[in-house]
Amino acid sequence: MKALTKSLLVTAISYTLMTGSSQAGTLADIYQQALAQDPQLKAAQAASLAGAEALPQGRAGLLPSLSLNGNTTWIDSDAGNYNNHGYTVSLSQPVFSAASWFSYKQGIAQSEAAKLQFDQAQQNLILRVTESYLEVLRAQTTLETSLAEERAIMRRLDQVNAQFEVGLIAITDVHEAQASFDNAKVARILAEGNLDNSYQALERLIGQPISSIDSLDKAYPIENISPSDPDNWVEKARSGNLALKVAVANTESARRQAQTASSGHLPTIAITASHDRDDGTASGDGWTETNQVGLTLSMPLFSGGATSSQSRQAEYSHTQARFNQEDTQRAVIQDTRSLWRNIRTDVLSVAARQRSILSSETALKATEEGFNVGTRNVVDVLQAEQQLYAAQRDYANARYNYVQDLFRFKQQIGTLNPDDLIGLDQWMKAR
Repeated sequence: MKALTKSLLVTAISYTLMTGSSQAGTLADIYQQALAQDPQLKAAQAASLAGAEALPQGRAGLLPSLSLNGNTTWIDSDAGNYNNHGYTVSLSQPVFSAASWFSYKQGIAQSEAAKLQFDQAQQNLILRVTESYLEVLRAQTTLETSLAEERAIMRRLDQVNAQFEVGLIAITDVHEAQASFDNAKVARILAEGNLDNSYQALERLIGQPISSIDSLDKAYPIENISPSDPDNWVEKARSGNLALKVAVANTESARRQAQTASSGHLPTIAITASHDRDDGTASGDGWTETNQVGLTLSMPLFSGGATSSQSRQAEYSHTQARFNQEDTQRAVIQDTRSLWRNIRTDVLSVAARQRSILSSETALKATEEGFNVGTRNVVDVLQAEQQLYAAQRDYANARYNYVQDLFRFKQQIGTLNPDDLIGLDQWMKAR
C-alpha cells in the first residue's frame, strides 16, 4: 500500500496549496478537502502512529540499559556521625531473554497491523467520499423527476378541469388527477428533504457547506470486469484485502504474545557492569571507587500461579485471533463473490432500465392518444406518467449502483486508491 499512501500524500499537499472555501466542487476537490478535514482519517492516523511505537518499545528489551543513581545520607551511629554521598552508573545488556525476543517480534506485528489499519482507513475515506457523493446524485435525481412529475400532473389536472367544465369528463377524473397531484407534491417535498440530508453527510466529510456537485456523464461506461472468472478475483482478494491482512497481523501479534507469556518460566541471562563512587565512611572522609562486571542469571521459581495464568490467557487470545482471521477470510470470499455478481447484475440492470424508459415513453404516448379519443381514462394516463418517471429514477439509480459496487469491489480486492476516484471524477460534468 506504499503507492496508496504516496498518492494520498500528494493529494493532501495539493489541497494545502489551495486557498479559500468553495460552495461547489468536483469529486476530486471534495476528496482533497476530506483528506485535510475528515476527523475519522485524522483519528486513524493518530492511532497508526501510536501503534507504530510498539516496534521501538519491543526492540528496547534487546538493547542495553544504562542508569545513574545518586545518593546522600546522614548516618548517626556508635561508630561516629558522618555524611555519605556518591553515585553509581549501571549498565545491563541482555544476553538471553526469550520474553524480550518474543516481545520484539510482537512489536513488529503490532506495528505492521497499525500501518495496515491506516491504509484501510484511507481506502474507507475514498469509499465514503464516493458513496456520499453518489447519495447526493441519487437525491438530486429523485428531486428532478419528482419536480417533472409534479409539473406534468399539474398540466394534466388543468386539462381535466377544463374538460370537466365543458362536460366532457366526470368529476371522478378530476378527483383522481387532484389526488395524484397531491401525492406528487408530497413526494417532491420529501425529495427536497432527502437532498438536504445527503448534502449534510457530504459536508461532514469536508467540514464546510457545499451547495452543488457535478453529475455523472451519460456516457460513463457500464461494463463487466475482466477476467470473468470469480475465482481469479477471490485469489486476488485473499492476497490484497486489507481487512484480511490486518487479521493476519493481529494473529501473529497474539501468537508472539503467547510466546512471551510462556517465556515467563524461562531463565534470563544478562551482562552487568557498574561504576560506584562514594565519599564518607565511619573511618573518615575520602572518595572510594568500585568497578564491577558480572554475568547475572535469573531463574523464576514461583509467582503464585500468575505466570501460568498469563500464559493460558495469551493462548486463548491467540485462539480467538485465529478464528477471527478465519471468519474474516470467509467474509472476504463471500463479499468478493457477491460484489462480482452484483456488478454483472448491474450491467444487465442498466441496459434493461434504459430500455424500460423507451417502453414507458411509448406506453405514455399511446395512453395519451387513447385518452384524447375517449378509450382511456385519466387514471391510465397518470399511471403511465408515473411509470415513466419511475423508470427514469430506476435507470439513474442502477448506474449509481454500478459505480458503488465497482468501488466496493476494488476495496475488497485491495486495489482501491485515489486514482480510481480521480478517474471517476473525469466522468463528472458540471450541471
